[in-house]
Amino acid sequence: MKRVGRRALSGDAGDAGPLELVILAPVLLALFAIVIAFGRATTADTDVEHAARVGARAAAAAQSIGGATARAQEVVSESLADSGVSCVSRSVGVGGSMQPGGQVTVTVRCVASLADLTRYALLPGSRTLTASATEVIDRTRGGG
Repeated sequence: MKRVGRRALSGDAGDAGPLELVILAPVLLALFAIVIAFGRATTADTDVEHAARVGARAAAAAQSIGGATARAQEVVSESLADSGVSCVSRSVGVGGSMQPGGQVTVTVRCVASLADLTRYALLPGSRTLTASATEVIDRTRGGG
């Protein structure tokens, strides 16, 4: 009868730990990176909504639709720059009545590269972010 040593009977279970770590570590890091990337993309939606709100507030303080458009574009640009959202193309639309008690609506449309949004150059494509906000013109400040 052939004698088998203890080492041969112990099996491969003791050797699997380092191999599992080598296989699972990159998978876990990739999963973590994907979670961060999608979180940043979701935050960009909120940043565009905020830019539309502050743009509408700035537009409501103007005396004319031309002034409202200029103020909204300036404030939206600053807000998006402060939040770190860089748009490949951006449009700011202003509509409504500048009469006292009227309403002005600002719509922001931003096409952002996913590589810029997530800060990982590995993600191709772009995402269109759109938000609108409406403000009421103050009855004592509205222009004609």
